[in-house]
Amino acid sequence: MSEDVQRMTHCLQCRLSIPEGAQVCTHCHSYQDWRRWFAVSSTVLALLTALISVLSFAVPSFVSLQHTPHSVLAPPIISLDGTTIRLMIVNKGDAPGVFVRATTRSDYLAPATKIRLRDDQKAIIAPGSNLLMFDVVPLLSQDQSYKNSLEMMKMVLKGEKAPETAIVFVFGDSDGKQRATSLSLDVDDLFELMRANSDRCSAVKEPDFYNGCIGPGDIEMATPDSN
Repeated sequence: MSEDVQRMTHCLQCRLSIPEGAQVCTHCHSYQDWRRWFAVSSTVLALLTALISVLSFAVPSFVSLQHTPHSVLAPPIISLDGTTIRLMIVNKGDAPGVFVRATTRSDYLAPATKIRLRDDQKAIIAPGSNLLMFDVVPLLSQDQSYKNSLEMMKMVLKGEKAPETAIVFVFGDSDGKQRATSLSLDVDDLFELMRANSDRCSAVKEPDFYNGCIGPGDIEMATPDSN
């Protein structure tokens, strides 16, 4: 009776002859199945781990060298309530922007009308959402504001349009570029503004340029007569 001849193959690592189906080489003791990858790549794995550790520190530094922080100011949301303006602006960038100025463009309000930021520290527009509060300070006395509110009320009842009036806000990005946005005031806005300003001035004891309640006509009256 003949004996079966054992079939041979070659080791996947050292290439020496080993019995077919052997899981471990009898010469180099390396695995012949899927486990051989772990034996071979243990050194590579250690090197990769070291490389990843180095890159975790090097990549952010490299990116920071290639990237310049920049502000990205989205168009603001603006609302007017009497003499108070609320402006919500979102900075989508990674550097602060800045509020530059606010002016009036109006056929109705005097150029001396102030749009005053309540908190100067809010002039720096940090990344994220920012709420800015402004006070509208027309150069009008209490009586003048009251008379103007009545004028606006008549225009509302007649369905007439108010004189063109807008408040312009200017912001600056971190790269020095400026962008402007405006709030247009209709006849209802002007009515509320005049009425609120009349109420504000009624509480002012000493009208002056800063509080705006002196009024254009009162300036001439406050000027001493020349001899």
